[in-house]
Amino acid sequence: MTEQLLIDAAAATPDPERCLKNLLSFVEENPSRVDELLAEIRPVSVLFSHSQFLANYCIAHPESLFSSLSKMDLPLNKEELSASLKAKIDGLTSSSDRASFPALDACRGPVRRFRLEEILTITLRDLLNKADLVEILSELSMLADVIIQGSLDMVRQQMSGTYGAPQDDAFAVIALGKLGAGELNYSSDIDLMYVYGTEDGETAGIQTAQGTVMNRTTNHEYYCKVGETLSRFLSLNTEDGFVYRVDLRLRPEGQRGAIALSQRGYEMYYESWGRAWERAMLIRARPVAGDPDLFAAFMKMIQPFVYRKYLDFTAIDEIRGLKGRIDATFKKGDIKRGYGGIREIEFFTQALQLIYGGREPLLRERSTLKALHRLMQKALVGQEDCHALSDNYGFLRTLEHRLQQLNDIQTHTLPSAEKDLDILGRKLGFDNGKTFTSELEQRRSLVRGIYDSLFSGKREEPGVENRFFDEELSDAELKEHLSATGLRDIGKAVRSLRSIRDSVLTFQTLKGRKLLGEILPVFVDTALKSDAPDAALHHLQSFAELLSMNESYLEIFSRDRQLIDMLTYVFAQTPYLSKMLISRPQYLEMIGWQERPKKSLLTLKHEIRASLSEGHSINDAIRRIKQAEEIRLGLLFLQQELGIRDVTRGLSRIAEAVVSLCLESIGSEAAAVGIIGLGKLGGREISFGSDLDLIFITGAEVKVSDTRVAERLLRMLTAYTKDGVAYRIDTRLRPEGSKGPLVSSVESFRNYYAQSALFWELQALLRARPISGCKASGLAFMSMARAALIKRGGEVRAADIRQMRERILRDLSRETEGYDIKLGAGGLEELEFTVQFLQLTNCRRHSKILVQNTLEAISRLEAAGVIDGNDAGSLGQAYLFYRTLESFMRLKGDTVLKRDASGLQGMAAFFGSSGPDELESQINRARQSVMEAGEKYLKDP
Repeated sequence: MTEQLLIDAAAATPDPERCLKNLLSFVEENPSRVDELLAEIRPVSVLFSHSQFLANYCIAHPESLFSSLSKMDLPLNKEELSASLKAKIDGLTSSSDRASFPALDACRGPVRRFRLEEILTITLRDLLNKADLVEILSELSMLADVIIQGSLDMVRQQMSGTYGAPQDDAFAVIALGKLGAGELNYSSDIDLMYVYGTEDGETAGIQTAQGTVMNRTTNHEYYCKVGETLSRFLSLNTEDGFVYRVDLRLRPEGQRGAIALSQRGYEMYYESWGRAWERAMLIRARPVAGDPDLFAAFMKMIQPFVYRKYLDFTAIDEIRGLKGRIDATFKKGDIKRGYGGIREIEFFTQALQLIYGGREPLLRERSTLKALHRLMQKALVGQEDCHALSDNYGFLRTLEHRLQQLNDIQTHTLPSAEKDLDILGRKLGFDNGKTFTSELEQRRSLVRGIYDSLFSGKREEPGVENRFFDEELSDAELKEHLSATGLRDIGKAVRSLRSIRDSVLTFQTLKGRKLLGEILPVFVDTALKSDAPDAALHHLQSFAELLSMNESYLEIFSRDRQLIDMLTYVFAQTPYLSKMLISRPQYLEMIGWQERPKKSLLTLKHEIRASLSEGHSINDAIRRIKQAEEIRLGLLFLQQELGIRDVTRGLSRIAEAVVSLCLESIGSEAAAVGIIGLGKLGGREISFGSDLDLIFITGAEVKVSDTRVAERLLRMLTAYTKDGVAYRIDTRLRPEGSKGPLVSSVESFRNYYAQSALFWELQALLRARPISGCKASGLAFMSMARAALIKRGGEVRAADIRQMRERILRDLSRETEGYDIKLGAGGLEELEFTVQFLQLTNCRRHSKILVQNTLEAISRLEAAGVIDGNDAGSLGQAYLFYRTLESFMRLKGDTVLKRDASGLQGMAAFFGSSGPDELESQINRARQSVMEAGEKYLKDP
C-alpha cells in the first residue's frame, strides 16, 4: 500500500524515476517517520524530484525536512535568521563563557548545516510557489548576509584575540555581483571585496604573562588576515561541504591584488586604473557585514567613478568589447553568458545606468529588475522592451535555479541528453524538452534583438584568443575550453594564463595597459595554436612579465604583428633561444635582423668594440653580442632564411670574434700567444650551445706570462655572469690532455705529434685552425700539423677506428632513449670518422684533402678519386641532414630525438615532411647510407 502511494506521488513529478528512488531510500533509512512522510507526500515528492543533494540531506536529517515543511509558508526574517545562527554558535560554548566565541574550527560544521537547513526551506517555498522569484532571490541573499556577518564576528573575535584590536578600527565586507544586487542564486559564488578605514597605525598586540606585548601588526596586515580567514572559513570544503565559494577576483588588480585595501587605496586605484567593467561591477556594490559608516564613505568615494556627470557613451563600446570576449568563450547552451542570456540583459541595463546614472540618481539601483523598471520610468527603455527583458530575466533566472537545485553545482549549461531536457522542461511547466527548447530559443532571440538595438553599429567579431581574458571565467570553465587544445598539462596552463592576464594590471601607464591588453591575447591565441602549446605558454608567462615593464617593447609588436607569430614559434620550439630573449628583452629591438643574413668576422668584431665603447665591460660585451648573434641566426634558421652551412659558419665566426677580442683586451703581454681552434670550431661547424676546443701555443719557449694570458682568457670566456658563460671551453686536446701544460711551444707539439700522439689525436689535428693571436706561431703550427699528418696518417688502422666506434656505441650512445643522431649507429660521428680515416690514410698521395671542414673534405676526397660521386653525394646529404637535425634539437634543448609522435611532429613540420613516419624514413635512409659507406671505405689499404 505504502509503495503504491509513493509510486503514484512520484509519477506526478517532473522526474518520477529520481523521485521514487529518493522516496524509497527515505523510507528504508527512516521507517519510523513513514507516516509523517505520507502526510506531506506531495511537497516532499516535488522536492525529491527537483533536488538530489537536498534529498540526500533530508534522508540523512529527516528532522530538518519536517521542520522546513512546518515553516515554509512564512517568509524568512533577517532578525530571526541572525538569532538562530547566534543560538547555534552559542550552543558550542558553556553558559559561563558566552562572552567569547568558540574556535573557528568548531563553528564550521554548525554554520554549514545552518545554511543547508535554510536553503531547504527556501527551496520548498520556491518549488511549491509559496514565494515568487523576487522573494526567493531576496531570501537567498538575506541568508548569505546573515552568515557572512555572523562569520565575520567570529573571525574578528579570533583575530583580535591573537593580534589585539587595531587603531581606528573600521572594516566592511562589500558584496558585488548577484549578492550585491540582492539576487543570489542557489549555488552561486559570492563576489566580495574587503575595505578598511586607514593604513595608519597598528594593532594593540596581546600582553603575555610576563607583561610584554607581542603580535603587533600593521592595520593593513591585520585586515588582510581578517579577509583571508573569513574567505577560508566560508569556502573551505569540509565533511559538511562549504558555506559559499568566495570569489575575490573583482578586487583591484584581481588575484595579484591585496585581499583588503584601505578606502584610500580603492580611491587611488579607481582614479588611475578603473575600467568600464569595474564601473559596471560597482553598480551592484552593497554592504553585507561590518561597519556601515565605512561603507557609506566608500560609496560616496566611488560614485564619481561609477556615475559620470556627463553622458558617457563610451561605456557602450567598452561593454560591447567585454561581451564580445564572452561570446567567444561560452557555448550556446550557456543560458547565463551565451547569446540572449542573463548577462546580456544585465549588460543592457548596466550600460544605460552608466550612461545616464550620473544625471539621473533614480537609475542608481542594484537590482536588475528594479533598474529596468526605472529606465522605463525615465523613458530610456520602451514599455514593450522593458516587459520583454523583465519577463525573460525572470524566466532565465528560474531556469538557472532549476539547473543548480539538482546537485548544488554552479552551472548555467543546458543538459545535452534528450531525457534530461525533457525532465528540465517539465520542471518549468512544459510538456517535453522540445517545446521547452523552442520557447527558450524564441526568448533568447528576443533578448539578443533588444541587446543589439543598444550595442548597434559594427560588431567586432572577437578573436578566439580573447576568450581566456574574460574576468569571470572560472578555472573550471577555463579548463573546459583548454581541453579542446593540444595542451598536456591543463592545470599548469590555467596558472600560466592567469599570470599572463594579471600582468596587464602591473603596467604603470594607461597606454601601456591598453597595448598589453591588445597584444597578449594575440600571443595567447598563437601559443595555443602552436605545435607545443605547453612550452609556448610557459615561456610566454615569463615574457609577459617583461613586456609589462617596458612600453617600447609593446610598440614593436604593435607595429609588426608578424613578430608575434615568429616569437611564439620560438617559445614553442626552442627553450634555448626563449631563455635568452626572456633574460634580455632588449634583443627585441634587433629589428632588421633579416636585412643582413650573413655577417663578416670584421663586422662582428666591430660590434663588440662598439659595445665596449658604450661602457660595457669585456665580459658583458662578448656575452651580449654573442647572444644577440645566436638569436639572430636562430631566428633566420627557424624561418629557413639561412641553411645549416651558413648558420654553422656564422656561429663559428662569432666564436672566433669573441675569442679574438678577449685576447685583444689583455693587451701587449698576449702578443706571443696563439690560439688554435679544433673540433667544430676548427671546421667552422659550430652549432648552438657548442663547446669550444682550444689549445694555446707560442713560437718560442713558454713564459710564465704566456700561461697567465691563457688562464685570464679562459676566465673571461667561462666566468658565470648575469648573462651566463660566454662559452664552455675544452683544452684537453693539448699534449697529455688535462695533465699537460696549458700553453706549449710549436716545437713541443712537433715532437709530441712525431713521436707520441695516438691515432685519435691525429684525427683531432685534422680540424686544427689558427683563430686568434700570434700569426707567426699559427702559421708555424699549421706547417707542423700538415707535416705530422702526412708522415703519420698512414699509420692509422681501420681496426682502431672501428674499435673506438664500437666502444662509443656500447658505452656512450643513447639509442635506447630515441634516435641518437650523433653517437648512434650510422650517425654523425660515424660519418665524420669515416671521412677522417680517408683523409689520414690518403693525404700522403693527395695533400689537398687536408681541410678542416667535413663537407669540403668530402668534396676533395671525391675530386681526388678516393670516393665515387654517388657516395660523396649521399654522405654530403646525410651530413647536412644530420647537422640541420642536430641544430633544431639543440634549440629545443634535446640531445636525443624521442621516437614518440609528439617529439617527431614539430621536427617533421620543420623539414617539410608529411609527418613523423616520413621523417623517420629520412633518418633511416641517412643512417643506412653512412653505414654502407663505413663498410665500403673503413678498410686498411
